[in-house]
Amino acid sequence: MPSLADQLALSRNRPAGFDYMRIALAVSIIGLHSLNVTLGLGRALEIQSTLRIGVAMILALFFALSGFLVTASLLRCKSLISFLGLRVLRIGPALAVETTLSAVIIGSLFTELPLAQYLADPKFHAYFLNIVGDIHYELPGVFLHNPLPELVNAQLWTVPYELWCYVILALLAVTTICFNRVAYLVFMVITQIGLAGYDLYRWDEVPIQLRPHLLVFCFLAGVGFYLWRDKVPFNRTVFLFALVLCAAAMATGRGDALAAVPAAYVACYLGLMNPRRSWIVSSGDYSYGLYLYGFVIQQCIATFGPLVQHWYLNILISLPLAFGVAVASWHLVEKHALRLRGQVEKLEAAALARSSIIGFWRRSPERVELRARLGNSSASI
Repeated sequence: MPSLADQLALSRNRPAGFDYMRIALAVSIIGLHSLNVTLGLGRALEIQSTLRIGVAMILALFFALSGFLVTASLLRCKSLISFLGLRVLRIGPALAVETTLSAVIIGSLFTELPLAQYLADPKFHAYFLNIVGDIHYELPGVFLHNPLPELVNAQLWTVPYELWCYVILALLAVTTICFNRVAYLVFMVITQIGLAGYDLYRWDEVPIQLRPHLLVFCFLAGVGFYLWRDKVPFNRTVFLFALVLCAAAMATGRGDALAAVPAAYVACYLGLMNPRRSWIVSSGDYSYGLYLYGFVIQQCIATFGPLVQHWYLNILISLPLAFGVAVASWHLVEKHALRLRGQVEKLEAAALARSSIIGFWRRSPERVELRARLGNSSASI
């Protein structure tokens, strides 16, 4: 039976499935937000509660596939300098541009305050803290009369938890836990038991989405599947079984803590499929731009009144606009930021030359291979 590693090798470590998944999930989020921005939060939550499994699955898959892919990047890094540096390059510049455009352009056009008063308001200044992950959702006088009033960038609520994922993974790297997959498995089992016990005694209201700590656990489950990729089967039956387990756990929200691992397998299976690449994934990665700009564009459309305040019209108008802006974000900002990777690696090389202690400690591959050979020799005696 082929493993995840076998399937990964077939695509030369570049399966198209993950690229299509990111686009599909980003579009799904815009679809969900169309209810919020046209019906208001209360009515939208009523509708979404009837679709709880699908709604909860979207972000679970997003975080899980991120864990799988980011681990591949981590294992190529020599220290936290390159690992965290590459994460900053991927997230920071585009987020900074989106925050600035929303505050300076969108805010100035849609605020009901005089421009001088708008620019002097503390909310305007605080909004720029979004760039460093301190999320603020409002700009002074903006979107006051929308069905979902005042919120400019509600989609950014996940950014702090994505940053927590990277911080936790960095700590696991520094402590070498994620470089020893047995140790990582023990860590995951203990964490799973702890989360299941924690949620067992939490009988408060069940949210539509997975709770943030469970999204982080989805990320960590994705990490685990990458570390054990040569042992985990790539199998349709296992995929369907994991999908059923995930749906059953998410159905009522009481089993959410048990949904992370099967959701991560679902993400890995779908992502490792390798359909033919179309221009939409071969020309760039537009999923981050869709995520960043989708909600604010939807709110802009909703300001034009009842004629366009229908969820399907919001999607039809907002999605092409968001995709166009995402294309521009990739080609004008994100792609150029990623080209700075070489500078990060040079900085890392210089730092490691001064002090090798800052590098990741890993067991030497030669030592592991020698130990395996000695073990085999002893067994044959």
